[in-house]
Amino acid sequence: MTVPEPDKRKGKPRFKKRLSVRFGTEAKMVGGNVVDISEGGMRIESTESFPVNSVITVFVQFPRHSVRLRARVIWSGGSGESSSARMGLALTQPEPVLKRAYAEWVAEVKQVATESHAAGAAAPAAEAAAASPRPPATPVPESPAPQPRAPEPPGPIRRRLESRQGQSYDALLERQPEGWQLTIVQLPRQLGVGTPDFQSSCPDYSSAEKTLRDFVRTH
Repeated sequence: MTVPEPDKRKGKPRFKKRLSVRFGTEAKMVGGNVVDISEGGMRIESTESFPVNSVITVFVQFPRHSVRLRARVIWSGGSGESSSARMGLALTQPEPVLKRAYAEWVAEVKQVATESHAAGAAAPAAEAAAASPRPPATPVPESPAPQPRAPEPPGPIRRRLESRQGQSYDALLERQPEGWQLTIVQLPRQLGVGTPDFQSSCPDYSSAEKTLRDFVRTH
């Protein structure tokens, strides 16, 4: 279970949880893991590092999407393992995209932690109920009522994504009379190219989201 710890430098919650990350400069990009993160900075573990005071580009892969940041190396050193090093990074300026993605991710982490705690508390009660005599079984309805679908956003929705291969994409989800249209273009755009790299019509918003995730995963 992930437990938030206060960031002593800025008083913001810092979460210890690994997230995939790519970082570096135009001349050199390397991969690693974020071992803890807050709104103002993060700690990275990788086989390579950059000198202190270096300003680097960082792509943090959250569960649903990637966020591009600019950060300064505050400290750099070993992690106790011969094959890895760690760096402390501070963002060069406030990033609204990171703040929104971080807030959504923190809410998901807290929800998982709450559900895990509730499941652990319910285990003894379940064992006691299993030991007591069971009441007669009630008949199960043959066709239960379907669950109501979650409301879809009004749209349009635009997202900037980063694939595992390092390609940047701009995705636009637009609501249509018969569903949703997904349009994806690679960044930066080439001169003279006006057609999108990918376009698809989906029956609902969840299908459009799945199609977008599948595209980023395979490109």
